[in-house]
Amino acid sequence: MNSAQVRGKARAAMSKREDEIEEEEIQGGEINLVPYLDIVTNLMLFLLASISSGFILGQIDTTLPDHASEGTKRAVDPQKKPDEQPLELMVSVTKNRMILWSVSKLEGTLQEPKMSTGLLPPEKASDPPTFDYPKLNEALLEIATRRWAGKPRPNDTYEILLQADGNIPYETVISVMDHMRRPMSGATTLPYVDMPKFELVGDKEVPTENYDPNKHLLFVDVLFVKPSFD
Repeated sequence: MNSAQVRGKARAAMSKREDEIEEEEIQGGEINLVPYLDIVTNLMLFLLASISSGFILGQIDTTLPDHASEGTKRAVDPQKKPDEQPLELMVSVTKNRMILWSVSKLEGTLQEPKMSTGLLPPEKASDPPTFDYPKLNEALLEIATRRWAGKPRPNDTYEILLQADGNIPYETVISVMDHMRRPMSGATTLPYVDMPKFELVGDKEVPTENYDPNKHLLFVDVLFVKPSFD
């Protein structure tokens, strides 16, 4: 018997055995799920491969901002000193304007903002919308310096709201956030800034170091608010 005849008999035996197994499964009321699992597995691998090929994976060393609801508004407490009042600073970015104001009206209003700047002309047609970011940074630095320089700064005063038009590109939003979070102007500004030291007293963090606007962060807790402008 040659090798071809051996292979032929082997295939016939395997086919016969498969027919017997299928007949037993039919009679026993059981379905062979192995072929279906093979199909599902192959489909999953194909989908994962096709999806992952469209992504460029990387790592960004940053703190993701929290989300603030549109109704994040606190009333001004007349019993508190002005420096202790929640400012609720808001940076609003539209398609052609960026303004700094406060919901509490302690640092400008929507009608009369603390700072306002228009859209700057792009150097290239492909550049994202750009505003006068140093002007925003200087205004926030002035507020932090006037209110907390040389004094303990409460932990909750680092909060600031960001309201951006849905068509504003990601690059523009990141640039705005960079100039909200840390001092970026002035000859005495250090290359590295951080939070002052705090200690936990009960369930509250209490500053143990006076605030220095030249080496400490400005408004690091950025909360996004749903735009209410056109």
